[in-house]
Amino acid sequence: MKLLRGISRFIVRRPKVVFILFTFFTFLIGSQALNVYMISDLSVYLPSGEPVIDLLNRIQEYWPMGSSIIVFVEANDVTDYNVLKEMLEVEDQVNKYKRDNGEVDGVISTGSIASLIRRYNSRQWPYGRGENKLPQDKRLVDKYIAQIGELRWSFITSDKKNAAIIIQLSKNADYDKVLQETENAIKGRSAKMTLTGPLPISKSTEKRSMSNMRIIFPVAIILVTLVIFIFHRTFKSVIIAFIPPAYSIIITFGILGIVWPGLTPFSVAIGALLLGLGVDYSIHLMNRFVEEKNVGDLVDRVEKTLRSTGKAVLLSTVTTMIGFGSLMISSMSPIVAFGFACVVGILFCFISSCVLVPVLALILKFEKLGRLPGWKKVARFVAENRLRLIILATVIAIFSAACFPMIETDVNYLEMAPQDDPVIQKMYEYSEKFGGGGQFNVVLVEGDLTNPEVIKAIKEFQDKLKAEGISSVSIVDGLISSPFRKLLQTREGIKFILNKLNDDEKFFISEDYSKTLVLFYVSPTLSMKERESIVDKVDWIAATTPIPGGSISMATGTEAINVAINNMLFDQQTRSMILAIALVAIAVIIIFRSTFYGMVSLIPVIFVLMWEPGLLTSLDISLSVVTISIASIMIGTSVDYGIHITQRIREGLEDGLSKKEAMVSAVEKTGLSLAEAAFTTVAGLLAVYVVNVPGTQEFCTMIMFMILLSWFAATMILPAFYLFFKRG
Repeated sequence: MKLLRGISRFIVRRPKVVFILFTFFTFLIGSQALNVYMISDLSVYLPSGEPVIDLLNRIQEYWPMGSSIIVFVEANDVTDYNVLKEMLEVEDQVNKYKRDNGEVDGVISTGSIASLIRRYNSRQWPYGRGENKLPQDKRLVDKYIAQIGELRWSFITSDKKNAAIIIQLSKNADYDKVLQETENAIKGRSAKMTLTGPLPISKSTEKRSMSNMRIIFPVAIILVTLVIFIFHRTFKSVIIAFIPPAYSIIITFGILGIVWPGLTPFSVAIGALLLGLGVDYSIHLMNRFVEEKNVGDLVDRVEKTLRSTGKAVLLSTVTTMIGFGSLMISSMSPIVAFGFACVVGILFCFISSCVLVPVLALILKFEKLGRLPGWKKVARFVAENRLRLIILATVIAIFSAACFPMIETDVNYLEMAPQDDPVIQKMYEYSEKFGGGGQFNVVLVEGDLTNPEVIKAIKEFQDKLKAEGISSVSIVDGLISSPFRKLLQTREGIKFILNKLNDDEKFFISEDYSKTLVLFYVSPTLSMKERESIVDKVDWIAATTPIPGGSISMATGTEAINVAINNMLFDQQTRSMILAIALVAIAVIIIFRSTFYGMVSLIPVIFVLMWEPGLLTSLDISLSVVTISIASIMIGTSVDYGIHITQRIREGLEDGLSKKEAMVSAVEKTGLSLAEAAFTTVAGLLAVYVVNVPGTQEFCTMIMFMILLSWFAATMILPAFYLFFKRG
């Protein structure tokens, strides 16, 4: 207590000096926030140690592919000679060095209906014209398109109004340079050409995420200011409430710039979340400082504020840090990064609030307590209807828990991208018309590819996929469409055909002809259940299709990984939730030095967690890589509110009040601060709705409802329970 007394004395005697020193420290650390950058590559969400990931890594050892670009082409007739010519010009301009395997220009291959037609036309008579150029004869173009077979639907729609140029980049390509070259190549064309696909989406999301953060912060500040002003009717309260969390956010991003500079689109919620929670701490300390205005000595007043409410805020900080910290056991690095950032942020919200709130209150001579008309009636209502409130909360909790089996899981990374972005909108259109999303979905076939029986087995595998409505592409398609396909009956014939194929056609074959890939298509616009069904069918067909002297692997790539992540979501939430509850319970018991008060303070947590399934289903929100973190976060937040009520009830009992009087006092005073804190947090999170990112909006919607339910449980339900217990 001597340390607390010394700190209080220094704050009272030198408030301006403390403020200047803290400001200097804040901006010194905060200057490192310039190192923060946005990671737009959604592959960072991939979990480690999963079989599908290990298989994908093995495949990439043989085929070191990077991202890809899709040029979506629109015209009245994309098979018109001029449109086809423009598509070829784009390909030639982007992929200048055809045989460099991406080592010089970063482009491994390009593909379009135009380049396929040119390839067929280059064949010798009678299979082609022997000319390595586009034919101007429309009938010949249509003939070649028909000969291409199923592969044509990867590049052209049946109505011939849309086409796609697919550009595959190497792993070490200069993505920005290739993207800029592609943008330059499509400019000034008669056909409408739009960039989409994984790389354009990543880069566009990166830019928009940074700009969204610059939009969200000012809006959040305006909304939180409005709530604080409604409660206090003075701008002094706004300054006192805002500066501590603002400083903590600056310090947090400064530390991230030093130790963890790479953030994801999911990270745009960090600022709004810390602003809301940080303002909570400021409000609790600010209101308590004003409540103690009858204490004549300012040192005593600051010390009492920090010793009482400061203790509750400390415990809240510890439990909230535990809630966020439990996210760091996730196998998905963005979730770990989010948890780390929030742990650091909450710690500095506490430090900033404890130092700056009394400093600013002294400098500004703030003495106005927050108020809400009719609030005292709420405290009496709780005391008079405690049994009804407990029954109501319990019934809702039971019905909500019954909704648990109805919770859906989903993994859709496009929902974390701005939906009003033309690149995203064109991706949805491309997926709808071509059935894919530029994703990499494959199975690995190992065997002697010069063996006719192996070729037949791969063809059988693809036929089974087709029977299930799953489109696929492999080297077998090229062999069958070859003018020398009659030679497929012998090893020598297959070798002859393989040697005749160009580099692009042979890309998915290993040099020793022992491995190849079969690509299959899954629309990202399908539901998670539909995508999982397709992956399961591919796995089953692969397992039941024998390859002579070889094997077919399970599916891997984008959708197989999404399915694996989706199946992990419940397990990851359960583990992080159990860990958070256990650690929070231990922390509360240790700090309160009472098992009774520690366990009773967890009552709001229990109710809020039981209400979550009903909330998810009623709001039609799926459990995703974003919303998976909500339960752990709310454990920390719910127990925060419970801690403040418990601490105030204990203080009332120590002052000689009866249980009912202590409860009423706690609801009247601390309950009002909790209401202000809850509404400011909700106001801060409302700012995310100014940007059209469904994933972040769903996350913040759940957080807002859960915070309001936490406030209700702590302010209405917890005091009602205390009145039933003999102890207290």
